[in-house]
Amino acid sequence: MKTSLFKGLDEDATKEAEVNFNQAYLLRTLITKRLKDKIGNARKKSRNDKGYENPSWAYQQADLIGYERALEEVISILE
Repeated sequence: MKTSLFKGLDEDATKEAEVNFNQAYLLRTLITKRLKDKIGNARKKSRNDKGYENPSWAYQQADLIGYERALEEVISILE
């Protein structure tokens, strides 16, 4: 569990949040799986041969990388 998740909370609120976080294991697991599916789908879509015809292909790839990085950060918080 990342400590940054509870940044700014007082000690009592942190303890309560940790309990709630641990109790939500199943939900966090489901959300994490869905996020990983989204990353996989985005990667698959980015490998489409027709994408090379687009003059903005490099920008699309950069956007995909940023999208993946953001989802990976959310996953790391949930795990």
